[in-house]
Amino acid sequence: MRYLSFALVTLGSLALEHLPPIHYTISRRGGSFPAPDIANLTYLLEQLRVVEQRYNSTTRDFIGNKVVRKPKRPHGTQALSTLLGDVGRDGNWLASLHIGDPIQEVDMDLDMLTADWWIFSTSSGKGSFYLDFNSKTYGKTSLSFRFDAESPLSVPTCREPKDIIHLPTIKRSIPISFALCRPAKQWVSTLLPSGAYLGLAASTVLSQTKTVPLMMQMIEKNVINTPVWSLVLINGKDGIFSIGGTSAPPVRRAKMETDDELARAGNHGMKRDGVVASRSAADIEMEADLSANEWKWSKVQGAEGWWQILMRGIWVDGSKVLENQPIVLDINTPFILAPPVAARAFYSSVSWSRQLPPPYDQFHAYPCFNPPKIHFEFAGWNVEVLKGKREQGTFSPGGRFSLGRMASGSGYCLGIVVESRMGKGMSLGTEAANMGFKTSMEGGNGLEDVWIVGEPFFRDVQVAFNWKEKKVGMQRV
Repeated sequence: MRYLSFALVTLGSLALEHLPPIHYTISRRGGSFPAPDIANLTYLLEQLRVVEQRYNSTTRDFIGNKVVRKPKRPHGTQALSTLLGDVGRDGNWLASLHIGDPIQEVDMDLDMLTADWWIFSTSSGKGSFYLDFNSKTYGKTSLSFRFDAESPLSVPTCREPKDIIHLPTIKRSIPISFALCRPAKQWVSTLLPSGAYLGLAASTVLSQTKTVPLMMQMIEKNVINTPVWSLVLINGKDGIFSIGGTSAPPVRRAKMETDDELARAGNHGMKRDGVVASRSAADIEMEADLSANEWKWSKVQGAEGWWQILMRGIWVDGSKVLENQPIVLDINTPFILAPPVAARAFYSSVSWSRQLPPPYDQFHAYPCFNPPKIHFEFAGWNVEVLKGKREQGTFSPGGRFSLGRMASGSGYCLGIVVESRMGKGMSLGTEAANMGFKTSMEGGNGLEDVWIVGEPFFRDVQVAFNWKEKKVGMQRV
């Protein structure tokens, strides 16, 4: 947290040839993912089902000769008003949205699997609230000119108004349009929490409201001029979400300054005259800026919609055990999910590991005091992941690779790499079969051979997403 507070002091003044990025502090709703000494298998299996449900809400389809991801068509009288995403769900990463005049603070969930920017308003009394009738600037493009404040959308119960949002770090306020959705009073969705939702998917093909994305509006209004957003996690419950660039230089600069300060404090009195050698401000600035250029970029591939890239290799204890594995990046998944064949190949390289019996056979255990040393390889760049200790206040000898011990006194821990069962057993779509595809395209989610690289990865790597060029950049945290 000390790095985070230092970084945010300097975030708004770091533009060189580009406009400065906008930086939000983010947090995980409900706090860090539970890390008890003894694993709760029932809870872990429930969380795994939640993840699978999020991914199974979409399917693959064709637009011309292009394979894309689309929301599944739900059934029932309320089907057309159902949007992808779960406002207020525990485990979502969120930022604070400041909107309207006077300013209202609304929790804004981030979701890398959806593409819409919307505010959900219910009568449940749960969540955080945006009261349009309390805002003097609601429905206005400026303080003096009005526009059609209630443009209808393709989703019933949603309208497209405008209001002023107040941007942190750059200290600007701008009018932005968004989808405002209110379910009918007799509908079950009125029992859900209120709040805002920001879809961060790689393509607008997943959009249901068909409104202009938030970041595109920021580009149009010359608030940012770099089509990039990024994420970095400081720990299991705090992080930084940046729009229009990354937080790499200030975070690195803050870390260097903090390390120097701690070194001076720790060595005070040990040196004659109390002087401890440290880097100059110029040295720190140069080192931070050089580090900011160490990005490794990969092109997005697969069905258009999500941030899917190719992981060139997976290394366990110095040996390459898998190569050319497609992965989807998703900060709201608390595990690293692997296809069954890949997961078993991975654990076969971990000494004395074993698969649990049903119904927990998606999990594998390994000797707690011998956690594997894991590297992920991207575009010729190897980065060690899942290293270090678990969250402060918890203990497990398995470190960050562990979900907890099997039982009290057990020498075995559950590994955070978990088998995925998504995409199994789906039939081949007719059109896809005619085109020569050997796996389901139409009617399936295409995840039978795909890894889901979740939240634990974002603790080791800062990730940047270029939505215009459709590429993903990575840099060691």
